[in-house]
Amino acid sequence: MKNIANIIRVTISSFFILLFVYASVSKLTDFEMFQVQLAQSPIFGEYSNVVSYLTIASELAIVLMLMVKRSRLTGLYASLILMTSFTVYIYLILNYSDSIPCSCGGVLENMDWNTHLFFNLICVLLAIVGIYGASPISKKKIVVFIGVVMALPTVLVFLLFYPHINDSKGPFTRKIINPFTEQNQTLLLPTNTYYFAGHHGDSIFLASYKTPLLLSTIVPDFTSVKVDTIRLNNYSYDFISVTVNVLYPYFSVSDGKVPVVFEGKMPSLTAYDTGINRLYFSRLYMLAPHQYIFKTMLVKTKESELGILNTTSKKYVINPEVLQTESNSVFDTDGNISIDREKKYIFYTSLYRSEMITANFNLKSIQRKHTLDSLSHIELETKTLKNGQTKLLNSPSEINRAQSITNGKLYNVSRIRGENETYKDFRKNDIIDVYDASTIKYMHSFYLKNNDRVKIRSILSTKHYLYVLAGNKITRYTYK
Repeated sequence: MKNIANIIRVTISSFFILLFVYASVSKLTDFEMFQVQLAQSPIFGEYSNVVSYLTIASELAIVLMLMVKRSRLTGLYASLILMTSFTVYIYLILNYSDSIPCSCGGVLENMDWNTHLFFNLICVLLAIVGIYGASPISKKKIVVFIGVVMALPTVLVFLLFYPHINDSKGPFTRKIINPFTEQNQTLLLPTNTYYFAGHHGDSIFLASYKTPLLLSTIVPDFTSVKVDTIRLNNYSYDFISVTVNVLYPYFSVSDGKVPVVFEGKMPSLTAYDTGINRLYFSRLYMLAPHQYIFKTMLVKTKESELGILNTTSKKYVINPEVLQTESNSVFDTDGNISIDREKKYIFYTSLYRSEMITANFNLKSIQRKHTLDSLSHIELETKTLKNGQTKLLNSPSEINRAQSITNGKLYNVSRIRGENETYKDFRKNDIIDVYDASTIKYMHSFYLKNNDRVKIRSILSTKHYLYVLAGNKITRYTYK
C-alpha cells in the first residue's frame, strides 16, 4: 500500500511539475502579451506588471519544491493554493463579470473559460489527494488544514473582485417584453466563422472567413443550407482578409488589405475586378449597386474615418467629421456599421460608448444620439508591442455589440446591465434593446436565452424573424 501511495504522490507531483513548467514557459515566451492579458482583468488591471512576475515566479518556485523530496509536501500545498486561486478567479469571472478578458497563456490558451474551470477543479482535487496521502499528521487534522488552506485564497480573491462587481451597471431601467412566439429554430454550421453576407426576404446569405469564396444560402423554410462557389475573373492577388456582401441580386467580394473589390450579379456567381487598388479599408458594406461605405485609417493622422466609394467612377470621398475621437486610443472610434436602406441612412454604433451616429448615403446630415445607457466615455489604455500590434491594456465592456435595422426599428445587442437587472439575468441571457430608427428613442428590450454563454457575433432582423449568429449556430426567432 505504501508503494502505491508513493507512486500516486510522485505521479501527482510530476503532473504539477509539467503543468507549471509548461505554463511559465508559455508566459515567458510571449511575456508582453501575457501582461496585456492580465491588464484586461477586472481584478489585476492596475497591478498587471507585479502580478505577471509573481505568477511566473510562483509557478517556478513550486516546480523546485516538488522536485525535492523534503519540500514536496510544501509544494503540493502551494499547488493547492495557486490552483484554488485560479479556480475561484475563473468562477467569479464567469458568473459575476460582465466582461470576460482574454486567456492568460499556457494550457488556458487552447481552452474556453468553462473548460478551464473544470480543468482547474481536477487540479485542485489532485492536489488534495497528493496532500492527503503525503501528510504525516492525522487524517482529521489534514482535512481541517486543507480547508483552511483553500479558504484563504478564496477569501482573498473574492475581496479583490468584490469592488468591481458593479462596474458595468448603469443608472437606467429597461422595459422588458417578449416579442417572440415559442417557435424558434436552430441550424448547426460547420464552424464558428460565419457572418451575415446579406439577405433577400428570408433567404439568408452566409459567408465564412475560413472558406471566403463559398456562399451559403439558408432557404426561407430554415431547414437546409445550399452552398455555392463564387468565381473571380482574377486570382492573381495575395488575398489576406476576404469578405462578401450581398444586396440581392448584386454581390461583391472585397479585401481591404490588398486592396481589391470584385462585383457580380446573381444568378451568375462570377465576380469581376473593379480596378479599385489604392483604397485600403477595414470594413466595406454595399449601400446600393456600385456604392459602398467603408472604414479606413488615415496614414497621416492614424485615426479611423468613414468614406463613400463608387466603383463605377472609381472615386471615393472621406468625411473626417463623422468619427470623432475623445482620446488618443485607436480603439476609441471602434464600432459597427448598420444600414437602413428604406430611409437611406447609415448608422455607426460605438463599441465602447453610448454614442450612435447617423448620416445619409453621402455621409451628410450627421447626427449624434445616445443609447439607453449613460456611458458616454470610457478611458482606453493601449500598449504597442514589439511586433507592432496595439493592444488594449484594460478590458472595457462592449456596450453595443451588434445591430440590425428593419421596419423602422433598430435592434442593438447590449452588454450593460440596468438597475433592475441582476447577474443572473445576464449570465444566461443576451439583451437586445429596440430603438425607433428615426429618432433613436428607446422603445423596449427583450432577452434571448444563452445557456452556453456564447457571444453573439451578429444579428439580422427581417419582417417576421430575428436571426442570431452565436458560436457555430444560427437561430431564428419568430416575432408574434
